Amino acid sequence: MCSNYTPGRREKNEEHFAVHFDVMDDRPNRIFAGAFAPIIIAERAHTGMEVVPACFGIVPHWADMKLAKSTYNARAETVDSKPSFRYAWKQKQFCIVPAESFYEPCYETGKSVWWEVRHAKDRPMGIAGIWEWKADGVDGKPMFSFSMITINADGHVVMTRFHKPGDEKRMIVI
Repeated sequence: MCSNYTPGRREKNEEHFAVHFDVMDDRPNRIFAGAFAPIIIAERAHTGMEVVPACFGIVPHWADMKLAKSTYNARAETVDSKPSFRYAWKQKQFCIVPAESFYEPCYETGKSVWWEVRHAKDRPMGIAGIWEWKADGVDGKPMFSFSMITINADGHVVMTRFHKPGDEKRMIVI
């Protein structure tokens, strides 16, 4: 499952998603669980879309920030019932996670070798996600957090090459 990715460049994301990325650094840094990155949500005024900075790894209002390290992916099969995700799912708090690329470990050599996966035409990708809002996040300040939705990838020609042998093959929803 996706534990790190690159959000991409502001200009490309603004053009592709037709929304202003004023909260986004223009350097395409690699994002890991617990780091902050931009996500696209339905605008709270319900007039369109907005970009907000959010923690990669969903942190419900009742949870500690440490939870982000284990909630960066939400299985499509259980997202509606798992305590960490069900409120966001039931409230339809869906988001788009803009990405230039994501990284997965390949074990074909017998060792973990991280592969970068990107759009064939070098376009930004939109990854399906869910988001939460927490009034007392980092340093006691309000914050958004998010998880990427994953599905089974046992039959996918490329994605079956990733993750440890014998592990379930999963992929993010693009």
